Amino acid sequence: MILRFLGSKDVRNDAFYLIFYLVMGTSWLGIAVETFLFCGLSVRDDAIERQNIAASCGISGALIGVTLCFAGGNIGDGPGWWTVVYSAMLSTGAWFLLWLVLEFFTHISEAIAIDRDSASGLRLAGFLVASGAILGWAVAGEWESLGATTVDFIRHGWSAVILAIAAIMVEKVCQPTAKRPLLPITTHGLIPFLFYIGGGIVCILVWGGGI
Repeated sequence: MILRFLGSKDVRNDAFYLIFYLVMGTSWLGIAVETFLFCGLSVRDDAIERQNIAASCGISGALIGVTLCFAGGNIGDGPGWWTVVYSAMLSTGAWFLLWLVLEFFTHISEAIAIDRDSASGLRLAGFLVASGAILGWAVAGEWESLGATTVDFIRHGWSAVILAIAAIMVEKVCQPTAKRPLLPITTHGLIPFLFYIGGGIVCILVWGGGI
């Protein structure tokens, strides 16, 4: 849908290019899934084999988030496929970095993979979707140059850092502990999830600029 209506004009009606970028996107997701391991979650081990619902929530958010990062790189006109790769690398790289920072300060993957805390899975999903939307939007638009794209990315995507700081603060309050291992999923999962999604929308509308 993104390619068909928002992609480069020479891509929208060209079957070869549409298939080419779809294959590229599928490969992008495949590589990203393997990289999730560095953030503490495994699609095969946690979601499939152990049938961990909390992990399934977090990984679903991660898949949507990285898809948004890649989709943003496909929005707008550019001189070639390499502009898509560069833009998607900017957004995806920053997205993974923020996830790693969140993991470093909160160890949220332990609450998800080991404690099977569904509220933590929802919170992580919300953060990853919202940050992916912000960073994907930050690289969307007409291509001018490497430098201009990088500057625009920083100018429109910096608010994802604020979201990450907020997520770290939320984890300090909402994470399960030995004294309170089971926390209400509504107040400690769903509400933060909606907070992140709403925050992401606000960041895009206020600081995200336009295409």
